[in-house]
Amino acid sequence: MAISEPDASEILSAFAAGLSQNWGVPERDTGLLLGNARVLQKEAGDILFSAGDFLEDLYFVASGLVRYYYLTPDGREFNKSFVSNGGVVTCLSSFLEARPAPFFTEALEPTVLIALPMEKVRDMKSSEIVLERLINGFIAKLALQKEKREASFLLEDAAGRYEAFLKDFEALAPRLPQYHIASYLGITAVALSRIRARRVTRQVS
Repeated sequence: MAISEPDASEILSAFAAGLSQNWGVPERDTGLLLGNARVLQKEAGDILFSAGDFLEDLYFVASGLVRYYYLTPDGREFNKSFVSNGGVVTCLSSFLEARPAPFFTEALEPTVLIALPMEKVRDMKSSEIVLERLINGFIAKLALQKEKREASFLLEDAAGRYEAFLKDFEALAPRLPQYHIASYLGITAVALSRIRARRVTRQVS
């Protein structure tokens, strides 16, 4: 769906303000960063990029919800993560090493994205110290999320992973179908239903 020029301009202005307020990026640097930005509208079910793609853009979520997922050769899906307002949608191996993405990304809701050419972002990262700190901050956040998820799978049972999910994605949980949450936890929807039922029983007892 196309976004009108006035709406796109408003979205970019709000994004620039957020970079200044939340990350301390000066106006000059937000102008450099957004000079080649595009505003995209995705509908629920649209694929942002697929496994095997060489990414040309780095996406920031202005509004909406996106999932990362792996697809096995026999067609099974396993959710990797979820990203909503203010988050970054990318693949670290693609951004850092120009390798093809190993997973898919899909909009779960009508989603507005700010797309920045990845090559341009790489160039600015190496030449603009403020933007280097910004991008490194986003990369560190993604790496920490990955580390926490790995620890959860190695050290906690399914119920513990569900509690960790509710803590990490508290605002998103009500927006996600239970089968997507179950996939993220590595369990069946039936198993998740049992965990939720036991959790409710403990809370009311």
